[in-house]
Amino acid sequence: MGGQIVKAGLVALLSAAPGLAAVTRRQNAVNLWGQCGGIGYQGSKVCVSGAVCTAYNDWYHQCVPGSQTTSTTAAPTVIPTTSTSTSSVQSTSTSAAPSSSPTSTAKYFINFGDSYSQTGFDPLSTKPSPSNPFGNPPLPGWTASGGLNWVGFLTSQYNASTLLTYNFAYGGATTNATLVQPWREDVLSLIDQVQQFTDTIATKPSYAPWTAENALFGIWIGVNDVGNSWWKEEYDQLLSEIMDTYFGQLQVLYDAGARQFVALGVPPIHRTPVMVEETEWAQETEAAAIAKYNAAIASRAATFQAANAGSVIKIVDTGVAFNEALDNPTEYGSPDAKCWNGDGVSCLWFNDYHPGIEINRLVAEEVAEAWDGSFFEGKVCIE
Repeated sequence: MGGQIVKAGLVALLSAAPGLAAVTRRQNAVNLWGQCGGIGYQGSKVCVSGAVCTAYNDWYHQCVPGSQTTSTTAAPTVIPTTSTSTSSVQSTSTSAAPSSSPTSTAKYFINFGDSYSQTGFDPLSTKPSPSNPFGNPPLPGWTASGGLNWVGFLTSQYNASTLLTYNFAYGGATTNATLVQPWREDVLSLIDQVQQFTDTIATKPSYAPWTAENALFGIWIGVNDVGNSWWKEEYDQLLSEIMDTYFGQLQVLYDAGARQFVALGVPPIHRTPVMVEETEWAQETEAAAIAKYNAAIASRAATFQAANAGSVIKIVDTGVAFNEALDNPTEYGSPDAKCWNGDGVSCLWFNDYHPGIEINRLVAEEVAEAWDGSFFEGKVCIE
């Protein structure tokens, strides 16, 4: 049993979506950065004045700054229609300048995590800019949701203003690979991701002049830490050591100038399709391990804030979003709470361990509401 669960917790089967679920919007002009087309999209295809509907790939068109009201011109980079069966993304690209300089009103979302957040961003390739806020790959990126994940929703639909997203999240990541080994040696842990940040934008280069006031730092990690250790007798001691690393890395970010943080707790992964096939004991034991992990984040966050002047950490309980969908599956387009499908739409789960598009949207809404009015708009007009 343990080997099967470990494998499920480590391996992320990523594939580009054959269809991207649309958040059905009222048939009026789509706001800047909103979705305006793509396979499966059912909303308005007309952008507000000053924006043009641009096709990034067959599944995602977005309103970006421009003088036309509609456009079918494809962006130069296209997301592959297939991907490897692993959660890591390898890149040999070299440094590239942004297509345009960030505006003085731009804000930054700098994120770290695992496959629940990964979009395949390469910090040495195309940089986020007002005309392409995701940088590379273009939205929705390489995700484990079947389309947009929560990071993509925040960037394209919940943003209160131009939001440039640097997403260092890496599929399969654990907080510290020496404490909980990832499924492959080349997976970038939280430590590695923060080092990437340090090596690239920590110095606030001209292409990313973020500040303490205009940058929000996100972190959603722990799915693999808990998923690969919840049954161990030494779990409590291990968790303490994981938290030492977790907040040690936040300290690195704080020392670089970060002041505003959003930390997402581990969701109820004991309710994933792979776990609901396990014993009741396994589900209950993992649920208890999740609760301990999330309690540790809250406790350590309070200590961190007290020790670091000006820091603000808002904790998001992702269980709210997951349980809302899982307790009401038909309301979110799924026949039940445990089916999964690679289209990311017809079931709540993309595969047997990763949530589909609707759960990701709900998670994004929770994050947006936590920072409503500053970085995000907490509600998106949906029907």
